[in-house]
Amino acid sequence: MLRLIHCLMVMFLIGCAGYVYDIKYRATGEAQQVQKLRNEIRNEKDRIATARADWSKLASPDRVQELAVRHLKMKPVEARRFGSVSTLLERPKPTDPIGDVLQTLPEPQANSNEVPDQEPTGSVEQQ
Repeated sequence: MLRLIHCLMVMFLIGCAGYVYDIKYRATGEAQQVQKLRNEIRNEKDRIATARADWSKLASPDRVQELAVRHLKMKPVEARRFGSVSTLLERPKPTDPIGDVLQTLPEPQANSNEVPDQEPTGSVEQQ
């Protein structure tokens, strides 16, 4: 009986060792995959930085100005071509449509003979 227990224990230990080896093997594979992704991310960041540097160089105002002069035969803008503030029209006054309607309504006639209603509406108690 003791030998059977010993054999079972040895088989159990061999199974545990195989399971631990499998976990280690999978963890190593995952670590390699993570490292590969980190390298790809770093490469992409480097390519983005290079593209931004190229764009910065291509879009620099001095370069664009030089290309415009060379290829487009453009003349520089002179300050005298712009108008002055005094030539601008005055800003229109804001409109008030409700006020316009109220001014067109007739004035109420003040009659001293008319007495307002003295009937309670039910919302206020009469004393």
